[in-house]
Amino acid sequence: MTDNDFLDGLLTPEEIARRITASSGVHMTDRTVWEKARRIGVAKKIGRSPLIHLSDVPRLLEEETKSERRAHLTRITTGPAALSILQKARKKRARP
Repeated sequence: MTDNDFLDGLLTPEEIARRITASSGVHMTDRTVWEKARRIGVAKKIGRSPLIHLSDVPRLLEEETKSERRAHLTRITTGPAALSILQKARKKRARP
């Protein structure tokens, strides 16, 4: 596989959402596609452009369990980054 073949398989979340909506009739937004791609680890970015490979679309269509979603929320809301965000917010509220 050459680099050009790989780049040909990249689609924007908007294109994927449009394809899902057209094929199934279920309204899907590009934001929903991008958020799930990030959660399951198939999201790619080139510059500021969000991209998803065509071979990863079946993984996007798989159902997530509640425990998988909860694990993702736990990962992003814990740790030193979350603590610093809370401390900054408290400082802002304390200012007159």
